[in-house]
Amino acid sequence: MSIEQSSGPGSVGGDAVGLLGRSADLEFFAELRRRPANGGAGTAVLLEGPAGVGKTALLEAAAVAARASGFQVLRFAGVESEVTLAYSGLHQLLFGMRDGFDRLPPGQRALLEGVLGSSAAQAQPERFAASVAVIEALRRTAEDGPVLVVIDDVQWLDRASGDVLEFVARRLPGLPVDLLVAGRTGHAHALDRHGLLRRRVEPLERRSAAALLRAAHPGLAPDACERLLQEAAGNPLALLELPALLTREQFAGAAPLPLSLPVDDRLEALFAPRLRELPAATLELLLVAALEGTGGLRTIWAAYPGGMEEADAALPAAEEAGLVRVDARAGRLVFRHPLVRSAVVRTCRPGRRRAAHRALAEALERDPERRIGHLVAASLGPEEHLAADLEQAGHAALGRGSAALAVTALRRAAELSPEPTERSRRLAHAAYAAAQSGSLDVTAILVDDGYWERASLQDTARATLARVYALLETDGDATAAHRLLTGVIDKLLAAGTGGAETGGAGQQPSPAAVREVVGELQFLLTLVAFYAQRADLWPEVLERCQDAPDQVRLYCLTFDAPQERAPEVRQRIRRAFAALPPDAGPRPVTQLSMLSVYFDEASEYREHWMRAARRAREGGTFVQWSYGTILLGHEAFFAGRFTEAEALAREGLATAEELGHRLAGFRLASQLALVAAVRGDAETVGTLTRTILAWSEPRRLGLLQVSARQARALLALGQGDYETAYRDCTLVSPPGTLPPLNPRAIWSVYDLVEASVYTGRTAEARAHVTMARSACLGELSPRLALLTHAAAALAGPVETAEAGFRRALAVADVHAPFDRARVQLAFGRWLRAHGRDPEAAREHLTAALHTLEELGAAPWAAAAGRELAALTPPAEPGPLDAEGLLTPQELQIADLAATGLSNKEIGARLYISPRTVSTHLYNIFPKLGIRSRAALRDALGAQARAEHGGGYVEYVDGPVI
Repeated sequence: MSIEQSSGPGSVGGDAVGLLGRSADLEFFAELRRRPANGGAGTAVLLEGPAGVGKTALLEAAAVAARASGFQVLRFAGVESEVTLAYSGLHQLLFGMRDGFDRLPPGQRALLEGVLGSSAAQAQPERFAASVAVIEALRRTAEDGPVLVVIDDVQWLDRASGDVLEFVARRLPGLPVDLLVAGRTGHAHALDRHGLLRRRVEPLERRSAAALLRAAHPGLAPDACERLLQEAAGNPLALLELPALLTREQFAGAAPLPLSLPVDDRLEALFAPRLRELPAATLELLLVAALEGTGGLRTIWAAYPGGMEEADAALPAAEEAGLVRVDARAGRLVFRHPLVRSAVVRTCRPGRRRAAHRALAEALERDPERRIGHLVAASLGPEEHLAADLEQAGHAALGRGSAALAVTALRRAAELSPEPTERSRRLAHAAYAAAQSGSLDVTAILVDDGYWERASLQDTARATLARVYALLETDGDATAAHRLLTGVIDKLLAAGTGGAETGGAGQQPSPAAVREVVGELQFLLTLVAFYAQRADLWPEVLERCQDAPDQVRLYCLTFDAPQERAPEVRQRIRRAFAALPPDAGPRPVTQLSMLSVYFDEASEYREHWMRAARRAREGGTFVQWSYGTILLGHEAFFAGRFTEAEALAREGLATAEELGHRLAGFRLASQLALVAAVRGDAETVGTLTRTILAWSEPRRLGLLQVSARQARALLALGQGDYETAYRDCTLVSPPGTLPPLNPRAIWSVYDLVEASVYTGRTAEARAHVTMARSACLGELSPRLALLTHAAAALAGPVETAEAGFRRALAVADVHAPFDRARVQLAFGRWLRAHGRDPEAAREHLTAALHTLEELGAAPWAAAAGRELAALTPPAEPGPLDAEGLLTPQELQIADLAATGLSNKEIGARLYISPRTVSTHLYNIFPKLGIRSRAALRDALGAQARAEHGGGYVEYVDGPVI
């Protein structure tokens, strides 16, 4: 299972001489091994120190001890010559886990096999896909026991592998996997950005250094020993290697020692004499192996001149010199120390290195990513034929969904392009590919390069798409995004009809190509308008989308007037889903699903977009995965699976923050706020919504503002603060309307009606019910039918209310336990308040209480409990302690009301609105167990008792207080 490496400093000829002076480090590792057994939570540790200080030896000791404790050990190392080869480090890690790939989902298995070059799918994955797949592979591996991943020379990991490992390191607390990393002090690497537990490896103290020197080199003269101790300054590698540079006379003390070497900066020079003594054929073999990086014998033999037979003849000299060894079981050539590999590369001239890279590129014909890297390394400068090959590989990778490989290939193709126009065109395509992958930092670099402005108008449009994606996600600037999109759409439409110049390259785009790019621009334009929800932008959107593709037209219909177009759009969405091919990619499925959720049909298409989200996750398309995560979160929330909705939102938010997608992050944060609102977590709701509004209000992003207001309204409804709930609901949707560009307002219909009724705004409540009926919202789904009927019952006259509630609760196939429980609570409250059928009231309230408690909706459960208590009057009504039952403001309002003052007069004295007074009195009456204002004087003058029964409020078309 492990990727073996040789012993590092602290061993001689492969035999351990002991880790002298490292007892504290070894005890630290012992404690680390005990942690997974205690809690199953992984830990990431970074060993830091200068070259040769003994980090490799400590890693070896940790690996041996962990394996003895039942750990599975995976080992690999960064390779200096491969820092530009994407996923070269990850290739080593996966090699050690390849036997367990059969446990993975097919998509992730194919992805990882592609990295290894062992499947037909040779594209290397985008960072997000690779990260998710590696985490899943580690999780499956850990099913056989805890895992220790050991990484040496992390400073030489390629960036792609480093980014994946940083992603993994952030999620170790949920895995029985430990990460032990070693890196040189002063060298930046990807894991520097993660808060690893750091442990500095110090040079050996003098006594341990002397013991190591004597053990490794018995017979060394005392004077020479003293001089080397000073020269090495406690560096174990120097203590082991410096004596090998001495002549026999120097070693015995008969001749003076050579001048000292600065250990930190020039330690690699220790290997140079040994390398110079090797035959040319052996040094050539070592160069190929050093540049190959993974140690794979098949690739090395294939790239070496003369093949395996000649390589076998050249290898023994390197083995005898102690520079390499062959791991026959793993089929790998292992360097004794990474410094040997570096010394080999630095010793050889540039021309020989380029020749070796060319040979490796030919040997790696079936591994496109690594082959591309070697081809580029072998190039002296711009070469059009190589640039064309790389561009072709990049477009093929993008077609397979490997956006990261596409970006790498297209960027390198641009760098190797002799002609400026070709370079700009390839950069434009690279920028577009980067945007599709969600790599906003790369996108920003490419679109700011400036060269793409020389490209054709069609390619400029693709670069504009990339710029807008980055602009929205990082800055949230909808105004600038709208301006960029409308400008380029106008130019492209004119160019498509022959009415405009095509741009810098002077090439007239084909009509089909224009339609494709314009369709993508139009889709993004509608999304920008949806995010902004600004009426001033919408006419320009409709004007430019008259001849847009069907899905774009569906978006326009949905956002333009959802209350009028709902039935039509719902049917068209169904037909569009039915017309999707079985192998449809995540993008069209996600786009349709984004519409269906706003008509409360998420559950109907759940299998479609669950499959799309899974494919997006495995394929590494963050943008589509984030949309899918939001959809899954909405569906889980409406279905009452609040824990699942919270987990989805937290995972998506963490990933969005890592990748810099602020807009997606705030959308996911709003989902967290909804879950917190249901649970009555006012602190979390307040923190999240303040943050969302602080970012979205200056940018006029209406979608985020609506999301925050809905969470605040839901929290207020649960707390019985109906005045606050009414204010937030009307900011989402004024009574009697569903605003254009705001289909989310459908979700707040019942909330607004409830808040209106309980604040005495019966006319507003009935206006909203009328709107819901005219828009046929009840026909969209069983859940909306339940809530529409319940809203009509709550807002309607007394004589029709009971039948309306029963009609609502009779709706079949309602898979929304929270909403059903809310309606049961409202019905039971109505029955109790009107003295109707107490047994039916008890039945509905009991059912609501059980459901709400099970869901963790604490405020609503508490309300149901109070209503149930109010159904059973106390055996002997006793005195009440008003000060213990009421808040200070409630007590003040109750005192004033007891004197006969009206709500308006009380409000004037306390500087609050009469409706706020009414809301407080609505809460006060049940607490005091009274039915009318006339009973306030007696209740407030009574003595305290610990428990009370409650009362009810009289209704005439709404509460009368």
